[in-house]
Amino acid sequence: MEKLNQPPLRIADENSALRIILEGTATATGERFFDALVVSLSKVLNTHSAWVTEYIEDTRQLRALAYWADGRLTRDFLIDIDGTPCEAVIKQSGIVHYPDHVIRLYPGNSTLASINAVSYLGAPLLDKTGKIIGNLAVMDTKPMPEENHAKAIFQIFTARASAELRRFKAETELHKSEEKFRRIIETTAEGFFLMDGNFVITDVNRAFCRMVGYSREEIIGRTPVRFADEDYRQFLMFNREALFSGKFSELESTLVAQSGERVPVLIHGNQLRDDRGSVIGNMIFVTDLTQQKRSLTLAAEVQQSLLPQGPLSIDGLDIAGRTLSCGEIGGDYFDYIQEPDCPEHQVSVVVGDVTGHGVEAALLMTTARAFLRMRSSLCGSLSQIINEMNRHLIRDVTDSGRFMTLSVIRFDAKNRSLRWVRAGHPPALVFDPEKDRFRELLEGGLPLGVDENSNLQEYLAADIETGQVVTVGTDGIWESVDREGNLYGMERFCTVIRKNARLGAKDILDAVYADIKAFALGARQEDDITLVVAKINEGWKPASDWMI
Repeated sequence: MEKLNQPPLRIADENSALRIILEGTATATGERFFDALVVSLSKVLNTHSAWVTEYIEDTRQLRALAYWADGRLTRDFLIDIDGTPCEAVIKQSGIVHYPDHVIRLYPGNSTLASINAVSYLGAPLLDKTGKIIGNLAVMDTKPMPEENHAKAIFQIFTARASAELRRFKAETELHKSEEKFRRIIETTAEGFFLMDGNFVITDVNRAFCRMVGYSREEIIGRTPVRFADEDYRQFLMFNREALFSGKFSELESTLVAQSGERVPVLIHGNQLRDDRGSVIGNMIFVTDLTQQKRSLTLAAEVQQSLLPQGPLSIDGLDIAGRTLSCGEIGGDYFDYIQEPDCPEHQVSVVVGDVTGHGVEAALLMTTARAFLRMRSSLCGSLSQIINEMNRHLIRDVTDSGRFMTLSVIRFDAKNRSLRWVRAGHPPALVFDPEKDRFRELLEGGLPLGVDENSNLQEYLAADIETGQVVTVGTDGIWESVDREGNLYGMERFCTVIRKNARLGAKDILDAVYADIKAFALGARQEDDITLVVAKINEGWKPASDWMI
C-alpha cells in the first residue's frame, strides 16, 4: 500500500481512548450498544464516519446496525458489497486498511465519492466458529496512515462488536423462535398454560381461557388447583413433588369451568429446564375430551344398566355389589342370577374380570354376560354352564389374546352350603366372625378363553352359617396403590371386613370402598375395582317364590 508523507494519526492518550470505549459501551446492549460503538469509535480514531453491519451471506449484502457520519446516526439499510472496500474484508476474512486514495481503488463506488472518502479501515466480525457474521469499519476524508495504537484500539472495538453481535443474533433468533412458538400456541385448539417452580400459572393461551370460561388476567397468578374438580385437586395437592419431577407426563382429569360445567380433559405435561438442566417450571397442554367422552358416557350408561341396580335380599341372604371403573367403561363384571324355573332354584353371584380396559374389554364383558345369562336359564350345574361359556368365548377371543377370569358362587339355603367354580379368578373369602377366621375358596382352574378343552370343576363348602360374610372381588382392590406406590393389600382388606362384619352387606361394601379411597388419596386409579359382599343373616333357609 502507498506510504504517506504526512505525519501519522496519533492517539495522544491511550488510556483516554480506552475510557471512551468503556464509558460509551459498558452499559448498553443490542441497538444501543451498536449506536454507542460507532460514535465512540469515530471519536477515538477521529474519523468522518464509522459503521457496524451484519453480513447477509445469501445476498452478499451488509445490513447497517448503526452508521455514524456527519454527527448523525442512521441504521437498518442495505448495501451490496460488490465493488466496495468491505468486499475485501469479507473475501480476506481479516483487517483491510487503505491509508489513502481509496476512491482510486473503487472508482465506481458512489458512497465513497459522495463523502469524498480518502481512507478506510475495516475488519470482519466473527462467530465462535470463525464464520463472518458482520463488518466493522471507519472511513475518513483525510489519510489514515499506519499507526499501531490506532490499530490496537480498532481491534478492541472489533472484539467488542463481534461479541455483542453474536449475543444480539442469538437473542434475535430466540425472540423469533419465541414468537413462532407463541403464534403456534395461540392458534392451536389445545389449551396451554405455563407454570413456574411454585406451580403458579405465568402464561396461558386463548383456548384454555375458553375452556374454563375465565380471562387471561383471571388465570395468570393462580394455580391449576383453582380450575380442578375435587378428585383432581386432591391429586395435585398430594402429588406436587412427583408432578414437578416429571413422574406424570400424561393423565386424564376434569376441570370445572366458571359456569360450573365439568370439562373432561387429557393433560400432557413437559418439564421446562434452564440452560444448566435445572427444572424451572412445567408446560401443560390440555385437550378437551368433551366430544370423545359423550359416546363413552353413553356406553358407560348402557354398561351400568346391565349390572344389578341395587342390593338383593332373599330369605336371609343379603347381597350387595359395586364396580368402579378406572375409565368411563371397564372390563369388570358382577351379577346376581336367579332361575326360578330350574330344579336347583338357587341364587348365584358372579364376578368377572376381562383383561385390559376400555371399549374392547367392555364389549367382551357384555358378550360373556349375555351368554352366561342365556345358558343359566337352561339350567344345569355350575361346571356345565361355565365350561360351555368357556368354549363359546374361545371363538371370540382366540385372535385377540384376551381372556376373562370368573368366579361364580351358587348359594344353597336348603342345605346351608354354597358351590363355586373359579376360573383363574382371585379366591373368594368366607369370614366367620364367631371364630374370627377367614377361609379362601382356593380350588379352581384356568381363566376363560385360554384352553377350549379346559374342564373346570365345581366345589362345595357345606358349613355356611348365619353371620358369615362371603366376599368375591377383582384384583383392583388389593392392588390399589397410594401416592408412595404401596399396595392396599389383602391384609388391609380383611381388616375392614372383620371390623364391619356385624353390618349388612351394603354397609360392609361401603366401608371397603371408603377405605380404599382414603388409602389411595391423591393416587390415580389404575384398575377397575369390583366387589360383591354376601352376608348370611337370620332366616338363612330354603328359598321360595324367587323372582328375577
